[in-house]
Amino acid sequence: VMMSLWLYFAVKMVLEVLMSSLSTITKFYFGWDSRYTGAFMAFLGLLMFPSNLLVAKASQTCEDRELIVYTLLTILISIFGILDYSPHSYSAIQYVLFAIGIYIGTNCLESANMSLLSKTVPKSWQKGTFNSGFLATESGTFARSVGCVIISIVASSLGTSGVLNGCFIPLSFSIMFSLALTRHFYYQMIEMEAEDDDDDDDTASLGSGEVA
Repeated sequence: VMMSLWLYFAVKMVLEVLMSSLSTITKFYFGWDSRYTGAFMAFLGLLMFPSNLLVAKASQTCEDRELIVYTLLTILISIFGILDYSPHSYSAIQYVLFAIGIYIGTNCLESANMSLLSKTVPKSWQKGTFNSGFLATESGTFARSVGCVIISIVASSLGTSGVLNGCFIPLSFSIMFSLALTRHFYYQMIEMEAEDDDDDDDTASLGSGEVA
C-alpha cells in the first residue's frame, strides 16, 4: 500500500510540474501566447480518454505491476527526451512529443497503480476516516504542492531559462527511485484477494465448528 501511495505521489508531482510549467517554458522557447498554450493544454487533457482505454486493453494481458514498470520507463524516457541539451536547437516538436509521452505515461501509471491499490489494500485500510482513499487524495494534494514549490524555487534561483532542466532533472531522479522501489517490491505487489478469501473460509469453518 505504501508503495502505491508513493507512486501516486510521484505521478502527481510529475504531472503538476508538466502542466504548471508549460506556459512558462513554451513562451520562453517558442514565443507561444495564451491561445497556443491553452490549445495544447486542452489537447493534453483529451489524451486522458485514449490513455485509459489503452490501460484497460493492456490490463487484459498484463498484470498491474507490469504496467507500472512499463509506464515508469515511458515517463523516464520522455523526461530525458524533453530536456534541453542544446539551447540553440531546442524545437517545439521535441517539447510537444515528449510532453505528450509524459502526460500519457502519468495517466496510464495512475490507472494501473490505483487498480493495484484497490486489490492490495488490507481490509483494515478500507474503513474509517483515514482509509486508503483519503491517504491517496492527500498524497496527490501534497504532490501538487511540492510540484509548485519546485517550479517556484527553480524559477527564482535559475530564472526562466532554467525552468525546463531545473524542474525535470530532479523529477527524473524521483522516477528512477520509483523504478528501483518497484523492482525491490515487485514480487510483493500482488493481489490479496486469495489471501482474504482463505481468511474468510477459515473464519467460516471455525464458526461452523463452534455451532456444531
